[in-house]
Amino acid sequence: MKRVIRRELTNGVNLHQGSTAVASSFTIGIFPIMGFSLPLNTLTALLLRLNQPIVQAVNWVVGPLKLLLIIPFLRFGEWLFAAEPFSLSLTEFSRIFFEDWVATTREFAWTFVHAIAGWVVAAPLLYALLYFAAKSILSRRLAVSHRSD
Repeated sequence: MKRVIRRELTNGVNLHQGSTAVASSFTIGIFPIMGFSLPLNTLTALLLRLNQPIVQAVNWVVGPLKLLLIIPFLRFGEWLFAAEPFSLSLTEFSRIFFEDWVATTREFAWTFVHAIAGWVVAAPLLYALLYFAAKSILSRRLAVSHRSD
């Protein structure tokens, strides 16, 4: 039974695909604009033919980390653009945003651009680190798994 379940969960997943699924879904999962990581991860998994359950599980797990990284990505983007720092708290910004998201989006468009720019610059390095870490962990897991079969 254990082998059947494992086979079904890993069906069509090799070391490269598993590492790509983990690294891409983690990297996209921390995209600093709320509401975009789910569709971006879904589309990426479809286009790259990645294991959708792995992608969505990682996306869900990194959700809290996304909240912690919005401000660092924003500050990095502000630094890249030599922009004035955004001064509202996330709580205050969220309140304003949910009252009138269209007006808030217009007013703070450059703030979104700064956060996205910080993420875009950091994402390739983050993806590479995550890919090789996932590959190392998965290769050890696969070696142990093959020995226990």
